[in-house]
Amino acid sequence: MNEVKIHVCSNESESWDTLWKWRWFTRDVWEAEYWKEEQIALKPVLSLLSKLKVKSVLDCSCGLGYKTVLFAKAGYEAEGSDASAVAIKYAPQLAKKQGVRIRFFRSRYDELSGKCKRRYNCVWSDNFDEISTYEYLVTSARNIYSILNPNGKFVFCASPEKDLKKVIENEWKNRKRFDIDPPYKKGTIKITRVEVAEKTPEGILEHNIFLIEEPELLRAEIASLMNPRIKWTFEDFDKALKTAGFRKVYMTEGNCAVAVKP
Repeated sequence: MNEVKIHVCSNESESWDTLWKWRWFTRDVWEAEYWKEEQIALKPVLSLLSKLKVKSVLDCSCGLGYKTVLFAKAGYEAEGSDASAVAIKYAPQLAKKQGVRIRFFRSRYDELSGKCKRRYNCVWSDNFDEISTYEYLVTSARNIYSILNPNGKFVFCASPEKDLKKVIENEWKNRKRFDIDPPYKKGTIKITRVEVAEKTPEGILEHNIFLIEEPELLRAEIASLMNPRIKWTFEDFDKALKTAGFRKVYMTEGNCAVAVKP
């Protein structure tokens, strides 16, 4: 081995692409357990959607599409969108393997009004609370509003807590500072992921260091992401969503919030 290359992702978009690329590559290791975790995480959401009597759902931060597949298997007309080109490349493969037909398309929140080919009864996101600026929060809310049917529902993750510093401290208290996955080899590539956590005023910054060994080459790809970003109170969401036109915003069980379009 005579060469070492190190690449640091320059922005959040590249970091997500890098994360999804290696998550997909190593899925044989974590996928079975992840399906179980996603089913548990989505259980209160599916219960809520049943009460809201929705039929069509856009998972607008779908990642590799695991939750989108579960929506489809639960009987909803499900589609998925994500800003990551890498995630959208692999999500259809996941759906096909699971025996469901789902349209996936690449879109940032602020592009939804131009890229959706239909309107939905419901838009779901487990990433809306990760948006970094209030201006983009409002812009995203307006685009989500535009693709909902009348009386459509936007369902997203939120916390009722007002003391965000306390939330960050609790998250940090329960968070591993350092973690390393066992090496995984497929073909001629062996990869090891190292995770280093850093507390910031906006939440936890997660540094994902992927060590990739190939014949005659060792390289590292470093992808840093806020996970989670803890920046917005429910009052912030309420203000942004009502600015976008939603008439009612309320919390439900399981740290889910609902915004209702007139």
